[in-house]
Amino acid sequence: MITDIFGLIPLVALGILFFIFQKIDNCWRSAILSAAIVGGVIVALSTEIFSLFRLLTFEWVLGLWLVVDILLLIFYLKFKIFQPIVEKNQDEKFPTFLLGLLGGVLFIFAAVGLIALVAPPNNWDSMTYHMSRVVHWMQNRSVEHYPTSYVPQLYHPPWAEFAIMHFQILSGSDRFANLVQWLSMVGSAIAVSLIAKQLGANLRGQVFAAVFAATLPMGILQGSSTQNDYAVCFWVVCFVCCGLAGLSAGITGFNIFKIGASLGLALLTKTTAYIFCLPFIVWFIVGGIKYFGGKMLPPILIIATMTLVLNIGHFWRNYDLFGYAIGAPQDFTKEYKIEVFTLPTFLSNVIRNLGMQAGTRISPINGAIVGVINILHRILGIATNDPRITWPPGQVFAIATPSFNENTATNPLHFWLTFATSALIFNTPKLIKTRIVVTYLIAVIMTFLLLCLLLKLQPWHSRHHLSIFVLFSPLFGLVASELSNHKIANYLGAILIVMSLPWIFHNNFRPILGDSNIFNSSRHELYFASRPNIEVAYNTAVDFVKSKNCTNIGLSFWAKNVWEYPLWVMFTESGKPPPRIEHISTIDPVVQQKLNSEPYKSFTPCAIIYSATKNDGRQGKEMVVKNQTYLQKWSMKPLSVFVKK
Repeated sequence: MITDIFGLIPLVALGILFFIFQKIDNCWRSAILSAAIVGGVIVALSTEIFSLFRLLTFEWVLGLWLVVDILLLIFYLKFKIFQPIVEKNQDEKFPTFLLGLLGGVLFIFAAVGLIALVAPPNNWDSMTYHMSRVVHWMQNRSVEHYPTSYVPQLYHPPWAEFAIMHFQILSGSDRFANLVQWLSMVGSAIAVSLIAKQLGANLRGQVFAAVFAATLPMGILQGSSTQNDYAVCFWVVCFVCCGLAGLSAGITGFNIFKIGASLGLALLTKTTAYIFCLPFIVWFIVGGIKYFGGKMLPPILIIATMTLVLNIGHFWRNYDLFGYAIGAPQDFTKEYKIEVFTLPTFLSNVIRNLGMQAGTRISPINGAIVGVINILHRILGIATNDPRITWPPGQVFAIATPSFNENTATNPLHFWLTFATSALIFNTPKLIKTRIVVTYLIAVIMTFLLLCLLLKLQPWHSRHHLSIFVLFSPLFGLVASELSNHKIANYLGAILIVMSLPWIFHNNFRPILGDSNIFNSSRHELYFASRPNIEVAYNTAVDFVKSKNCTNIGLSFWAKNVWEYPLWVMFTESGKPPPRIEHISTIDPVVQQKLNSEPYKSFTPCAIIYSATKNDGRQGKEMVVKNQTYLQKWSMKPLSVFVKK
């Protein structure tokens, strides 16, 4: 559709920013990160400001990005007398083999980008809260909290969804929604290659760092989705890269801005950023004070202020409704918050998190690993599925085989390479004596240990490991650059690229190959790729409500994780105003108070779509809402439709 083109306007701004910063920064990679950080700040601040006045509309968002594009273009043309500063490697030749590796990386990016554009958002979390919160915000023209049966739509940090919303408002569809993760994937590979350079890697090492990051199976699967693990990963590596630049090049105004902005954007994207950033925050503060003394106080205060400014809107919304700025309601904290802190439980989490990544497709090997883990737990005197450190309760720990599911995929080859890389660092005198390398390795290890200390093990825990693997990439590149036998590194690089191909072509939810793939399946069918058993029920329910000419649709969900977003897509018809869709009930008593405030208090649905757990006991043949009686007129698991009597 022609309106899809408007969705590309923010990317024009990023492009102009890149050319501006290419004249300022000392390399094109730094220019890309600078452009992304400024773009991320524009998204965050404009969303918060527009939200205050309920101006999150097509006209205002389009006007914002057109003004930004025009002002940036004027600025660029006005200062065109300056010559771009292009990164140079005059002392190093670019071997043909490295060009081949970069070609492989570009192929991965191109393939994942194609999937991101062709396929719609369709993973579980996107259907329940990532995309659902976006359409609620668009309808409300504000990011204020609203009544919902699934509270994660409210309390989770929102930056990734802010960016998706800008694309969606401008394009009128979710065509570009997956690009946020894809751009984060590309940006992360660029950032780690720059970190590798900061650690002392030569050109070879920088390329190998990018190869390591780009070939992560979990990253490849998530790069075409609307999850937010790669988005937070990108801001974390930007923060680390800018922090390292500050330690080496000294305190500069713009670098202070980049450090504060990237840290603030990371925290605004996903709560796990607090874990990933903390070890580096400690390092940068201690190192900065050591090198610069009292001069570090103003930068620290500026960085803290910027971080707070970017997050204050979300903090306030959470505090206003829940009574705290960071965290989740009690019913949800039990899913991930460790209930006991002892040495055995901590070691159990370390062992099980490591074991999660060690699985292979060879059953005897997996069995041996499980056996070792069980023996270690008997020594510790703790069960492998202790409910105090495991979710859900009763979850049986098992070694995961390599998976094409973006929720549970692991990175076994990369996992074993991290151990080999760490061993080589400790056995290479040059590296072990390089303080920045050892400190960086310790910081990355600390992110993993903090994750084990603070979060329960979940079946989808490998998603949290993505940022740790990406942060480790520069170390792999550094070691590869130090190997005297280049053939070993070359083989490893080639193997990583070749071994990544199955995850490109056989994504469980968005496959390129197979009888049903993204090219021979309709966009509508792809929404239900992971749950085809509910597609008929959703189609029929929507058709039934449409036949009643109902424009005010209520949602009454008494089960967690109900797929809400497909309903919004299916009720939208070209050339017709969209219906108003609101939750009329909520499981959480705190969120319940939102139903008593406008505009929700005066909302009266003409039809209600109902969903509940099995044997819930709430569903009858009729329900009463705001003194109106609604009768059940249609039902097919997992949905029922009630119509006003």
